[in-house]
Amino acid sequence: MFFRLNPVLRTGLTLAGVAALVNPNAGLAQTAAQAAQTELNNSKFVSQIGAVTAYGLKFTGLGVKIAVLDTGVNAASPDLAGRIITGRNFTVATPSTAVADGNGHGTHVSGLIAANRNSVGMFGVAYSAQIMPVKVIADNGAGNTAWLNAGLRWAADQQASIANMSLGSTAAFDPEALKYGVGKGMLIVAAAGNSALAQPGWPARYASQSWANGQIINVVAVDSVNKIAAWSNRAGDAMNFTLAAPGSALMSTYKTGYALMSGTSMATPVVTGAAALIRSRWTYLSAKDVANILFVTATDLGAAGVDAIYGRGLVNVDRAMKPVGQVATPAYGGKTVPLYGASAGGALAGAMKNAAQAGLLTVSGVDEYGRDFTADMSRALVKTRPLLADELFALNPAVAVPTSSGLRVSQGNAFTALPIAHLGFMDQATSLTQRLPIGAGWAMVPALASQTDKATAASLAITRSLPRDAEIGVAMTRMNEQQTFLGAATQGVLGLGHSATTALALFARASIDEHTRLDASVSFGSTPAAQGSLLATTSALSQAMRVSLTRRNALFDGDGLALALEQPMRISGGTMSIERMVGTDAAGAPLIERGSVSMKPDGRELRLSLHYSVPMGRRGSLQLAAMHRSQPGHFADAASERAAAIRYRSVF
Repeated sequence: MFFRLNPVLRTGLTLAGVAALVNPNAGLAQTAAQAAQTELNNSKFVSQIGAVTAYGLKFTGLGVKIAVLDTGVNAASPDLAGRIITGRNFTVATPSTAVADGNGHGTHVSGLIAANRNSVGMFGVAYSAQIMPVKVIADNGAGNTAWLNAGLRWAADQQASIANMSLGSTAAFDPEALKYGVGKGMLIVAAAGNSALAQPGWPARYASQSWANGQIINVVAVDSVNKIAAWSNRAGDAMNFTLAAPGSALMSTYKTGYALMSGTSMATPVVTGAAALIRSRWTYLSAKDVANILFVTATDLGAAGVDAIYGRGLVNVDRAMKPVGQVATPAYGGKTVPLYGASAGGALAGAMKNAAQAGLLTVSGVDEYGRDFTADMSRALVKTRPLLADELFALNPAVAVPTSSGLRVSQGNAFTALPIAHLGFMDQATSLTQRLPIGAGWAMVPALASQTDKATAASLAITRSLPRDAEIGVAMTRMNEQQTFLGAATQGVLGLGHSATTALALFARASIDEHTRLDASVSFGSTPAAQGSLLATTSALSQAMRVSLTRRNALFDGDGLALALEQPMRISGGTMSIERMVGTDAAGAPLIERGSVSMKPDGRELRLSLHYSVPMGRRGSLQLAAMHRSQPGHFADAASERAAAIRYRSVF
């Protein structure tokens, strides 16, 4: 059986009309930047398939060995310097290492794969890959199955990752050598042929066979606007294993210079180069996985979905370098969880900052093909957020609503009903309190507070009345957070679930006069150890403080003025540990590292708040609120913030 080359042939097996010689550097006096841009312009196929994405990630085919089964290679081509490794010539009676290309075709194909990116001429898709020339086509453009089979088996034994076959057979032939290459784990990329047929030629047509195991890719050629070339064979019954690639008038190395050539022979090395980029990034991938990644990430062309002309569509390196499906990471308990997360605000923000500064929030996961991708989860941290109007108005003194049983119902900041500074973050809570005298100035005050999106709290206070309408006391509370952890909204791999904090508070209240009241509280909390997907904490100690001064009839009858100084809940002790995947080993197995940081922040937030309300008519009121925050989020380096708001409220 005879083989032929797969450029667009005009006169049988001659090269007449095939190679248009060009000198891309003639008459040019360019700066380094201009020369680099010219080289990129001459390598238009690189941009057409989105390969620049891989280069931006520093993957250029390094370490990938590619067997080019062709007419050999001209190692004297300056743009192939350093890219050629020892090959083999099977077109002679005794195979040798003499693989000189007296034709030009093999050199052109090799340049499209791996010509150097050196601001000269053009460059190949995988410009750091190694080319192993396997000469199975004579200089006159003819070959036979015996040469091909011997060359393919030899290349497989030399552990070439990919075989580029820009050639075609006159008919089907015994595919045992192809099966051998497949069995050795080789990816075979073959040209569809240039006869404008509905079916690809051989060996590309073997891609649809079950024994091919998805490791043979049939390549059809498109022009610069991604339209099938008139002369290109189509995907046919190999459509599920077909990719399209630029193949019209591509510049590449030719003898000692450059030439423009067209054909599926030219499209095939473009796909080979794309496969090499994937392989250089994830060295542990199987040939089948490399092919499948290119198949599922291809840009659909022609009829929607896989079709008999374009197959899977245009090879798309940009998409192929990105995750396919969900990226998941190993988690606590032997589980895997999606690699996403967020953390905002609360007392946990300092611990998250410490972890980010220690580099512990750089986490890896794998996609559907086991490829590792890394995410910097510190980008998902919201250290502080702008104050909301509702938070500014939360200091509004609670309006007690007495009931026949003596039960009081209040709406607003939980601190106005429960004198426990830890509860200050419950800024829109509904609270129930009841005072139960137990004699001699002592009283017991059970209370409940609830805010749907944050927490519930139950407390019991013991108070002692003092002269001048003053009171001191101690309170114990149990705060159960439904949506937060120590006030922080956490999700995904940064989540720690819900927390239950027990806090002890010391408080005092005093009436300065009949219109003015002073309230103060300092509380100390303990939150049990927690375990999330990646994060774990020891028992966390926390503190909070709040002092408020409220006055009725401050300026006008019925108005209300409130001032407050607050230190929001702040962690004072505890450690957070992070066990995370940081990459993979040579076999693709996850590499796990563990680290820990203090949960104590480096700063201390203080809030100075003001609220004023004045009646407007029978049912309305005009309200003003302002706040100054120093070291927001308990970050020592955070700039101070100020906010103010005004609103009108009316009761219907």
